[in-house]
Amino acid sequence: MDLAAIQIEIQRLSFDERLKLIDFLWDSISIPENKNRESLWAVESERRIDAFDAGKLQTRDAKKVFAELRDSLNK
Repeated sequence: MDLAAIQIEIQRLSFDERLKLIDFLWDSISIPENKNRESLWAVESERRIDAFDAGKLQTRDAKKVFAELRDSLNK
């Protein structure tokens, strides 16, 4: 079965089945690679929290950010 046929079959799955498929595919990716990525993200997120708490991180209103993103996608 080629990729195009698999994609057609995936579209026939229910929402819950597709979610289970996502989990399966994610788990099938190299575990050490995932753990490394998650570890790096944990360190980065802690760094950002610390910077925010110390007042060293510039923030923006989420509504404005999403509005700008929608505008940029509509161009």
